[in-house]
Amino acid sequence: MKKYIPNILTISRIVMTPLIIILGMTNHIWSLIIVAIIIALTDFFDGMLARAWKVTSKWGGYLDAIADKVLAIGLLILLIVRNNAFFYLFILECLISSLNLYAFFVKGISTSLLVGKIKTWFIFISIILGFVNILFPSITLSINWLIYATCVMQILTIISYFIYHFKKAKSNDTFSDYIEFYEIIEPFISDKEFIRRKDFPHHIDESVYEHTLRVSYDCYRISKRFNLDYKNLTIAALLHDFYEKPWQNNKEAVPFLEKHAFTHAHNAVLNAKKFYGERINKTIEDIMETHMFPVNKKIPKSKEAWLLTLVDKADSIDFIMHPIRLYKIFKNEDLESQKEKKIKKIFAKIKRSQKKKNSK
Repeated sequence: MKKYIPNILTISRIVMTPLIIILGMTNHIWSLIIVAIIIALTDFFDGMLARAWKVTSKWGGYLDAIADKVLAIGLLILLIVRNNAFFYLFILECLISSLNLYAFFVKGISTSLLVGKIKTWFIFISIILGFVNILFPSITLSINWLIYATCVMQILTIISYFIYHFKKAKSNDTFSDYIEFYEIIEPFISDKEFIRRKDFPHHIDESVYEHTLRVSYDCYRISKRFNLDYKNLTIAALLHDFYEKPWQNNKEAVPFLEKHAFTHAHNAVLNAKKFYGERINKTIEDIMETHMFPVNKKIPKSKEAWLLTLVDKADSIDFIMHPIRLYKIFKNEDLESQKEKKIKKIFAKIKRSQKKKNSK
């Protein structure tokens, strides 16, 4: 039971958050304060017990972070109505949560920094005193000073996470991962028919070739992290837009449901089987076939298929997250994909490495 008790304490913070919100909305302030203090203490005891019983785990640590965020954000939502200063805590905490989620699910990085722990206690003290302030309005000025101090801790936490995640991401990008990814996709990217996709325009400033390379690499990293069938998924992601010709050049009038968005997943499968028949197994075919869900009717049947569906959509709109790229597009500047440049450098390193081995 020892390995379950810390996680049960952690989950209790998530489960009890709706109760706290209900108590706040019904103005049961004293009951809310008591419950919030009890639940907040679980943040101390779950970690202490896990370390004492030597049952700590990466998932337990991440679950602990999620519980902290859910509880804090739930309480902040209640306090914003009473004191607008809590809005800043809410926005910064949402930003920290988004950063952690991105780092974990995309970069495979999970950590708990000391500054983050200190920031969490600052937030909970601010929240508790925020509810006390409802009962005793005379301490409002003191509460606001604490809120601003907490904002400073949140900003320091964001900076620390950015620095840590950047360093960790660089160390995680191991040369062996690049070699394995290259070995999986090499039979396709060296083929003239696939290279021809460099001339197929796609999203704003990139070709189909660049887009599918980005999607394939992201799928490779994420699926390998979660022990999925990453080899088949990497190939499926690389070929998911392997349709015959640029859809922008097609001037033929066709029914709405037969337009490119609805049909190109199936066309990509047929074209891939035509050129790489012996390499396209049933698993790859099924992953490719459903990647446009919900635009097409076929629902993804596997974790790998769902992952490609989500990564493809995320990578298709990620230019929104790059203001510099948007600025250059609006200025009509020719912009080559940054990831494409990075992959070219990786391939160059791999080729030099192979030449050294052959010379030996």
